[in-house]
Amino acid sequence: MKRKLLLLVSILSFSLTFNSCSNDDDNSSDTNGTIVGEWEFLKEGTIVSGTETLSAYIHTAGCTKDYLEFKSNGIAEDYSYEKPAGSCIEYVDSATWTKDGNALSINYGGGDFFNGDILILNNTTLKIRFTDDGGTINVVEFVRK
Repeated sequence: MKRKLLLLVSILSFSLTFNSCSNDDDNSSDTNGTIVGEWEFLKEGTIVSGTETLSAYIHTAGCTKDYLEFKSNGIAEDYSYEKPAGSCIEYVDSATWTKDGNALSINYGGGDFFNGDILILNNTTLKIRFTDDGGTINVVEFVRK
């Protein structure tokens, strides 16, 4: 997961010039769903001056789509796939997670952790906002697998 978040921040920083502005297509503020389950990465972006800019998450072509699984026992597993030499390779980062209201914390151990706010959580959509170390407000949107 740590590797995924570092990659995500790098991609976000690089891709801002290619993103188009859009309003949140799902105006729902529903956060009453269960987070337990498998969530496929769908969109990523930033919020600048109150304007949310999202673009499609880029999965490795020909491989399983990257996803995050929250288990009921407080374990989270981040699955990512790369194709460096023609074959897909699966990487799994394990962590523990807690949810308190709309606050989500993921702890990878060794002092690495992620804190975010859940913007949407329902049967089909999980949307999380977090601020990176540089002060950029980031958004990641998932769809339930």
